[in-house]
Amino acid sequence: MLQSIVYGLLFPAFGPAAQSDSIPTNWAGWPFHSGFGGDWESTLATFGFSAVVLGLICLFLRLLYGPRGIWRDHEMDREAEETRRKARAELEAAYSAGRIDEIDYKIQLRELDR
Repeated sequence: MLQSIVYGLLFPAFGPAAQSDSIPTNWAGWPFHSGFGGDWESTLATFGFSAVVLGLICLFLRLLYGPRGIWRDHEMDREAEETRRKARAELEAAYSAGRIDEIDYKIQLRELDR
């Protein structure tokens, strides 16, 4: 008894009056519950909302740092193009020397163009 009184005095936001349903809140339209209670629909809504927020963050980062992104390091694109050009030259040399046949040449060339 004494412990609950002291706890209520030290932490009034967590007291029994704060947990009452009669106190109006501004979160009436919020579909999620706070704490550990609640039903499975609100739990799924919480997970769904979190997934949507994380998805939007991923899309935003993709726009900033993805291909042709605003903040993308253009040095990486230059290095990738040099590597692709070198691999294409080696592939053409191997094809002209007869080490690979035409089908393998076309398949590997298509993979380089991706």
